[in-house]
Amino acid sequence: MKMTNDKGKYSQYLTVAGSYFANKGWVHLLLAGGLYILYKMFFRTSLPFFLTISSLPLMTAIFLLIIKYSKQSFYTLFTLQFLLAAAYAVTDIPLGVATLMCTLFVVVLLFAYGMHEKIDWSESRNGMLMLFLIWGVYCILEIANPNNVQAAWNISITHYLIYPIVCAVIVPLAIRNIKGIQWLLIIWSLFILLAAAKGYWQKNYGFNEREQYFLYVLGGARTHIIWSGIRYFSFFSDAANFGVHMAMGVSLFGISLFYIKGVWLKIYFIIVIIAAIYGMGISGTRAAIALPIGALGSFIILSRNRKACITGLSVLALLFLFFVCTNIGDDNQYIRKMRSAFRPSQDASYQLRVDNRKKMRELMIHKPFGYGIGLSKGDRFYPKERMPYPPDSWLVSVWVETGIIGLVLYLAVHGVLFAWCGWILMFKIMNKRLRGLLTAWLCTAAGFYLAAYANDVMQYPNSIPIYTAFALCFAGPYIDKRMQQSKETELKNEQ
Repeated sequence: MKMTNDKGKYSQYLTVAGSYFANKGWVHLLLAGGLYILYKMFFRTSLPFFLTISSLPLMTAIFLLIIKYSKQSFYTLFTLQFLLAAAYAVTDIPLGVATLMCTLFVVVLLFAYGMHEKIDWSESRNGMLMLFLIWGVYCILEIANPNNVQAAWNISITHYLIYPIVCAVIVPLAIRNIKGIQWLLIIWSLFILLAAAKGYWQKNYGFNEREQYFLYVLGGARTHIIWSGIRYFSFFSDAANFGVHMAMGVSLFGISLFYIKGVWLKIYFIIVIIAAIYGMGISGTRAAIALPIGALGSFIILSRNRKACITGLSVLALLFLFFVCTNIGDDNQYIRKMRSAFRPSQDASYQLRVDNRKKMRELMIHKPFGYGIGLSKGDRFYPKERMPYPPDSWLVSVWVETGIIGLVLYLAVHGVLFAWCGWILMFKIMNKRLRGLLTAWLCTAAGFYLAAYANDVMQYPNSIPIYTAFALCFAGPYIDKRMQQSKETELKNEQ
């Protein structure tokens, strides 16, 4: 009886707090925070300190709202991983640890919420979860690898296992309708605009002290200031990561554009696409062009629409002709750089990669289980053995770290995942608009893995959006069912 009363009081307090902050409370807190900022600026206290302190009221409000709406906490996680990536450009934060802590915080909140409110977990027990639990067994067995370094394993397991499982469980609980999908698009679009703006600033106003330190002290200039010009990287770890992320934006918003409603939202998405194309161009990342091409090819297969197939094939043909059969735009360093991706035999860096992979293959014959998770570039962990040749892509990293057995299993899991999601979209979802939006996400993921063959792009903040794409596909049939039920209810009410 006492537990029931405590539960009632807990829910009542959360309801009151949530109602207050949703109405006028956030205004009061913003006002208090703003006054505090002015006060600290007047006395010239250090910028990071007073910004941190002054944001505490707003952070408290957000914290209480997250507790109140824990089932929708994935939106918070989705936003935070972008904010952390942007914050990394101006302050020294352990990005991997910070993102992992935010992820675990959201998971703990969700389970705490489940102790007081009933949660239907049936939608979370999906095929994606099953596939990554199978892959997780292999990852755990990798701890027994004689060359394993536990610190490296602890860091890298987030991309390999934690983020996929978290997305598989939480996304179906949080994204309940098509508006939820659109909100994810809007959140992501803001980050893309910010990233493109930062890239524009670097190009036109130069690099700040932190970025110059990366280029001239840490050696980033070797890969970012090259014969073809300067490769800009915004607030990403490097230009390749920046370029591929912008290419994800081109693909996702380019396809979604045809399935959203509202003229202003369409215009906004066009602006986002233009910004993403600009960012992709100034990054000078050749692998980035593979992403929209792969996404478009996947869209042709999944669209089940003759007009869309013809349009997609025409665009692919035009792109191929433009880059392979002409020299149009060679005066522009960015077009010239992208064109070199279609002529690998003339590219010295590509030939070096091919030679390195041949040398790797000889070493990997004796390493069927790899060098250990997190050790493909893990010199700082001082493993017993290390790969002397740096892996040049994410899939090569998987091969080096988990061996040929791990690579085959990894590709099998993701191959089944793509096929399963494609089958869901083609045969399980009736609403055309919903199917189109989910197809945009899945095609972007397909293009991403094509780019992952050429570059090490499974970095922050790419992991969570990519696995969100798969999780949305598994949530799709439930969203579609709710949409049909809502439509039937509306028809009954009209009668």
